Amino acid sequence: MAVSGYNFLFVVSVLSMMDLLVITGAFSSNDFSGRVSAKRGLSRFIIWLFASIVSSATIYKVCRTLKLSEISRLSESNCIIIDLPFTFVSLFIILLMKGNLMHFDFGLSGTEMSVFGDALYSPYSGWSLAVIQMAQWIEMGVWIKILSYFLPVVKSVSYLIISVLYLAFMLLDRFISTVEWKKAARLSWGWAAGMSLINFIYVFYF
Repeated sequence: MAVSGYNFLFVVSVLSMMDLLVITGAFSSNDFSGRVSAKRGLSRFIIWLFASIVSSATIYKVCRTLKLSEISRLSESNCIIIDLPFTFVSLFIILLMKGNLMHFDFGLSGTEMSVFGDALYSPYSGWSLAVIQMAQWIEMGVWIKILSYFLPVVKSVSYLIISVLYLAFMLLDRFISTVEWKKAARLSWGWAAGMSLINFIYVFYF
């Protein structure tokens, strides 16, 4: 959908449904770690959805459209990132949140050696985990593609730049200690939601 230049909010709505299915599956497992997973996943879901909706309002104000193909065209001709710098940062923080990287790790990656760190994975079977992991990889690609529309360069180059930047954060993440998930939630509110609100206020009132 992102590759085809669909409406930004439509893509976000589909991604939100994917998130809700995983959260519902964790909650319905009636398992302690599943409930922990659902709680963390729901917190992350509310933050990134709020930031996405605010960002979409800002994007529409600047571009007069939410169609990604049109945003791509405007970014090359008008360099819209000048008007949307904090929105771009907010969406990139969402990418880090979804990838469980840096100080935006909600402990849903299954890499920690504890019942809390493995909360997402314990309620599911091996096949379910494989589907969830593949869905996450696809989602990362979608967010990278969305972010690539904001750079005023050829789209293939733009996608490569965002991918390399995301890879750099993945490598850097190995040298930073994992934060407690509630602190990650506070930082996500401050950066993802905060940055989107700053750009929203600037565009609408200044």
